Amino acid sequence: MSPPGDRPPGGFRATLIAVLAIDRAGFAPVIALRGAAGVAIPVAIGTALGHPAEGAIAGAGALPAGVAGMGGGFRANSTLIAGTTVGMALSTLVGGVVAGHTVITVLVLMAWGFAAGITVVLGREATVIGTQAVIGLVVFGRFPESVASSATHAAWVLAGGVFQALLALLIRPPHRFGAERRILASAYADLAQLARDPNRPGISAAGEAAVPATLLRGRTPSEDVELLRGLADEASRIRLELQSLATAHDVPGVSEIRLAASSWLDRSAVAIRAGETAAPEDDTLARRVEQLRELREAAPVGRQGTATRYAAARATALLGQLRAVDRLVGALAGIRRLVLPRGRGAPAVLMLPRRAADSWRQVALTARDPKSSAYRHAVRLAVVLPVAETLSHALPWQRGYWVTLTAMVVLKPDYAATAQRGVARVAGTALGVVVAGLLIVAAHPSGGVLSVLIAIATWFAYTSFGASYAVYSFGITALVVLLLAPLGGNELSTVADRGLDTLAGGALALSAYAIWPTWEAPTLRSACGRLLTSLASYASLLLSAYADPPAVDPADIAAAAATARRARIAAQSSLTRAIAEPARVRADTDTAAGILAASRRIVIALHALRTTLEDATDHAAVPEVAEIRDEIVAALNGLGRGRPVSVADLRDRQQTLAAEDPTGGDPSSLHARRRALLAAHLDPLVDSVDTLAHVMSSPQPEAG
Repeated sequence: MSPPGDRPPGGFRATLIAVLAIDRAGFAPVIALRGAAGVAIPVAIGTALGHPAEGAIAGAGALPAGVAGMGGGFRANSTLIAGTTVGMALSTLVGGVVAGHTVITVLVLMAWGFAAGITVVLGREATVIGTQAVIGLVVFGRFPESVASSATHAAWVLAGGVFQALLALLIRPPHRFGAERRILASAYADLAQLARDPNRPGISAAGEAAVPATLLRGRTPSEDVELLRGLADEASRIRLELQSLATAHDVPGVSEIRLAASSWLDRSAVAIRAGETAAPEDDTLARRVEQLRELREAAPVGRQGTATRYAAARATALLGQLRAVDRLVGALAGIRRLVLPRGRGAPAVLMLPRRAADSWRQVALTARDPKSSAYRHAVRLAVVLPVAETLSHALPWQRGYWVTLTAMVVLKPDYAATAQRGVARVAGTALGVVVAGLLIVAAHPSGGVLSVLIAIATWFAYTSFGASYAVYSFGITALVVLLLAPLGGNELSTVADRGLDTLAGGALALSAYAIWPTWEAPTLRSACGRLLTSLASYASLLLSAYADPPAVDPADIAAAAATARRARIAAQSSLTRAIAEPARVRADTDTAAGILAASRRIVIALHALRTTLEDATDHAAVPEVAEIRDEIVAALNGLGRGRPVSVADLRDRQQTLAAEDPTGGDPSSLHARRRALLAAHLDPLVDSVDTLAHVMSSPQPEAG
């Protein structure tokens, strides 16, 4: 367990740090030009044709579509762009029709709020679509129109979104697959850190490497796509080798090998990000690996030489994988820059009904589970949005829809996101309203000058989208104020009213969460439980493959490892959210941190066993491992379900396995070597299970 000084700060301090944090790597000034053009061009065309209001509405439709297109190429975001555009257009139509009818407006807001809240279970894309749909309803629901006029406004919104989508299709980043390149480069840089520090969790690199693989899943198969997928696969494999080498840190030369590998990985990260060929290979790693091989040849036969032989095998595999990365990076540097149109395959289209049905079932299940965070989030939105709408009419300030709009964007399913993004949004929105409003009052921009200001504000907002939510909120709010300028209301009092409306909406959202919160403690407990039971399944399959190799499918082991990795990511994310909660209600984060620390050591031991199993050309059954396997699996399952377990016999089982074969068999045989390796790797595994049992049986501190 980490000492208190090593833990991240919690409560208000964590919120403030998150609000002020700026990720410099997140700035995207080049690709932001495309999004800015998608918003500014419709505004400029409308102004030039004498229809500035219609141009502003089309620009408003292009705005959320541009946000949706900031994640990479068009194909990776086509569903999100289309869904966002259609949702905004539909909400514009409905908002205009129901505007002026208070009761109907409140009922529609309740329905839109609940739908937007419940669909967060479907992931980021559904969340973005739902949020933007509600914003469209709120903004355009203030202007009572006939059905024909509302349909016209909706058509302009749709046209703006379609224009933004066309730009995303025609204009790609300077390097193809820019988002995937950046993520892969980050993954390899993180692997370099893992190589330098054996105690650093490898989960970030694993998660980063999985993202491009997910993004590429929808791409049309091609040579360049396969190169990127190969780099993602190599990153996952390298992570396993580095974690395996961590178990042999006492073997001479292993530390030097890890340092040489870290330099290699740093070079690879730079080359991937820049789209260039990697620097020439440094022979330091190769020389270190050769020295370790010489130690392997001189290692004693039997258990005493197991660690050296194992380290040599892992180092050799790592060297081969890094050389493979260099080949992939070199090929990637020469991929085509000219993007030719490709059609989507029929199988992807045929899968849409099944995916829609699966999503509907997931939403329906969540809607019947009052204990889920998504359900509570949906109910909060369904209540808060009508209250905000009613309050906005009661307040004497103009542009009252800013109250409802701010409440919508601030409320999130969990406390950490609501507090952090809430403070960032309120601060950024308030500043954006005031700065842009004062600019309008002082300069009275119109025509071409207003179009230029809109383009600059759009570019600034999109550029900072991935770097700072507070800065992005400032830019996007200033943009919205400028877009609404052609609709009138540019008095100084209106500027102040917008700022007050923003503060009122943010305060209402934060108050609603405080009245009916969703604290992380239950989620953290269940996430830690799922982590331990998934590790039990992984250990069961892996040790069964040693006990009886033909009985276990390697694909099942890989699937179990992936499940355990996802469970660990979920538990770590839950712990991060719990730490950010107020101390008086905070979950037992000390115990959870201890569970995650011990589980990491279990993962390292299991991965070490897995790499040896996958590399072996000949297998020898070690049925003696069955007893300790069953006890380890039973202990992990019991701890995962919160039951007290006894682990007193585990150490005896491991030491029995470590003893020389009582039958007097050949100590150099494959069976004897495999048995010795199992005993060596079961040592830290048993110790970690013992630690888990101790951590989970210790008295839990009271909250606050």
